[in-house]
Amino acid sequence: TVVTFVEMISLGFILSDLSTCPGYGYENTNYYRGASINFYGIGNIHAVRDSYQKVCALCLSPNTSDIQWMQLVENTNWPSMTRLILSASWQTAFHVHYNRLPVLLHCSHGWDRTSQVAALSQLLLDPHYRMREGFSTLVEKDFLSFGHPFHTRCGHGEGKNEQGGDEGQLSPIFIQFLDCVFQLVNQFPDYFEFNARYLLLLSEHIYSCRFGTLLCDSEREREVVAGIRQRTYCMWEYLDSIPDLINPVFDRATSEKAGDLLMPLL
Repeated sequence: TVVTFVEMISLGFILSDLSTCPGYGYENTNYYRGASINFYGIGNIHAVRDSYQKVCALCLSPNTSDIQWMQLVENTNWPSMTRLILSASWQTAFHVHYNRLPVLLHCSHGWDRTSQVAALSQLLLDPHYRMREGFSTLVEKDFLSFGHPFHTRCGHGEGKNEQGGDEGQLSPIFIQFLDCVFQLVNQFPDYFEFNARYLLLLSEHIYSCRFGTLLCDSEREREVVAGIRQRTYCMWEYLDSIPDLINPVFDRATSEKAGDLLMPLL
């Protein structure tokens, strides 16, 4: 049986999110004196896609019971995966902030769960990334520059089943990340410069293809092959131009308070 990770390894701590697949592996702590390793069972792209489809079916069905709504949503496994991702992110931030330990984080490919947990842990740690300018930098850095395949995961320009009968590599990984960010914004409204509508509009433009920011699978494809930045509008500039996306209760002094580390309720 196999493994899929979000593995975080540090000189004192290694955290992984592991499931199993032939050909994959993880660090042997015998080679890292004083290191430890943890595994988080965060679902792979197929589990995320299946769970998302269940949530969509639940929302669209006219027969969904209001009385059982919370349990039905829980049964999709979407909330449990969100909790696992936030838990792994908190563990990462905790060891960096309190134990002053370097942490190495990776999953099987390094651009899905790795990007999610790395970005979320920085949101918990650094108030700069809770500003609009910082958040766009975070997404550009940990998703775009580190190779999250937006085209492959979102199927931009693909017809139904063009990537294979099992839907290939399609998976709403970035939507899942935005949901995790929403949970933080909802729990800590004073700490974020942007509001929930900002995240909602961002989620819409993942699939609208109105902007080139989240197109293609790599920086090379965007810059060299397609010349996306020269030929399309920037999504961040558009979002920054809308005053209604600013959080009216944001308190910059509170957000930047020295020593604060956000601790989400899971």
